Amino acid sequence: MQIRTKLTFQFTILVSTILLLTFLIIYLFAEQYTLNDFNKRLKQKAVTSAILLLKIDQVDSTLLKTIDINKKDILFQENISIFDDLGKEVYTNNDTIPFETSKELFETIREKGEITFQHHQFMGVGLLFKDKTNYHFILAEAIDLDGKNRLRDLKKMLFIISFIVIVIVSWAGWFYAGKALAPIKKIMEDVQSISSVNLDKRLQERKNPDELGKLIIIFNSLLARIENAFKLQKTFVTNVSHELKNPLTKITSQLEVTLLNDRSTEEYKMITQSVLDDIKELNQLSTSLLDLASLSQPHITITKSKVRIDEILWEVRESVQSLNSKYKVDIHTITMPSNEEDLYLNANPYLLKTALQNLIENACKFSEDQLATVSLICSKGEMEIRIFDNGPGIDPRELQNIFQPFYRSNNTSKIKGHGIGLSLSQRIIDLHNGAIEIDSMLGQGTQIIVMFN
Repeated sequence: MQIRTKLTFQFTILVSTILLLTFLIIYLFAEQYTLNDFNKRLKQKAVTSAILLLKIDQVDSTLLKTIDINKKDILFQENISIFDDLGKEVYTNNDTIPFETSKELFETIREKGEITFQHHQFMGVGLLFKDKTNYHFILAEAIDLDGKNRLRDLKKMLFIISFIVIVIVSWAGWFYAGKALAPIKKIMEDVQSISSVNLDKRLQERKNPDELGKLIIIFNSLLARIENAFKLQKTFVTNVSHELKNPLTKITSQLEVTLLNDRSTEEYKMITQSVLDDIKELNQLSTSLLDLASLSQPHITITKSKVRIDEILWEVRESVQSLNSKYKVDIHTITMPSNEEDLYLNANPYLLKTALQNLIENACKFSEDQLATVSLICSKGEMEIRIFDNGPGIDPRELQNIFQPFYRSNNTSKIKGHGIGLSLSQRIIDLHNGAIEIDSMLGQGTQIIVMFN
């Protein structure tokens, strides 16, 4: 069921229910008022007849019956009867409709003084009336034909009004639901027109910041993130293709040149060593890409154990210096905790080494003297590693992109690398609930701060 139909149906049901309950209450009030008014008229007629017969000496039963017969406001099937204290009838204005009396009825009237009753279609009242010396029972009953006709007409009128109002409400609900949903329909049409080829398109924002306006703002923000993700994906694919193409081209070229002529043993060794270096570079790139892809999966879980941070740093120092004989890594422990347990971190040893090695290797690679200075600041509940190089520094405008895969600043374009290390290190540190910050100025080197809590 469409929302417009559902809203119309719900609106119609709601209004119709309220309307029908209102009309039911009106009808019940009208019915009760008609009943009370009819009983009041019966009582007045009964009291009038009793006064005329029992308190006015000049009026006897024959004269009173004549008076009753000639009244213009006589009720349908009206019967007014007066009984003495023993229950014997002393007067009735309608001999054709006798009262069904009983001792219990008279006792109830005597006890309560006044009652109302109903049998079949007749409504009646019973009164205890005292003349000069004795008590009398007065019974009056009739059929409220006019009241029933009025209630029947009221019921018919309410039914017709209900039908007309429900039709009007249904039409109005359909109309206003369509009007209310028109902006949503426009949003749906605009969204359907957006595809991967025009992700730069945005929904037109509304002047009034209502719920739909906020929804459009949120959706435009989502589109911006999707567009950025597509751009990153395209850039990633382009960069991967480029990075893979370079070593493969070099390998192919060297092998093709080698096959053109016979070579000496030394030349073959040199070419083989060069090809091996290119293959190692290709293998390192592939490993980094696989690590980055696996760690970028949502809800990834990694195995952790207690590792000592200073021992990790010394192991990373040995690994980095073994990569290049010119690399130098100086480690300084600025602050050490009094409790040895505060040096331990719950981490994955392989991933933590990979992250720190990438950062320290970059520091050596970009430093003019290929020296990386590492400072360890450790206290209870906090751990901080600072890695400093005296390289060319990074332009502040480029810092916001420095953690993107394959991004390389202008100052480092001539230095060998793929631009994956920082992205991978940031992801690993995030998985260990840590944080990484970069403080750099052109010509003054770069400092990377890694913090764990």
